[in-house]
Amino acid sequence: MEDALEFYAEVRVVDSPDRPETLGKVGAILGITEPTDDRTAPAYAVLLDSDDSLIQFRREQIEPTGRMRMREDYY
Repeated sequence: MEDALEFYAEVRVVDSPDRPETLGKVGAILGITEPTDDRTAPAYAVLLDSDDSLIQFRREQIEPTGRMRMREDYY
């Protein structure tokens, strides 16, 4: 399993068969699910810079850019 990501981490979409228009886009993590068991990986709610609604991605669908954004950027 890949490393977990943090709130406000900037990420790039690297795999999105259900939403191909999001491939390559950048945004920030604004939500993280809390799985009920150890076998289930968390999912991430990402606000893409070019969008105004959250989209849920699995960890393997996004990669961190190495930058962190701030809470104040969104709230």
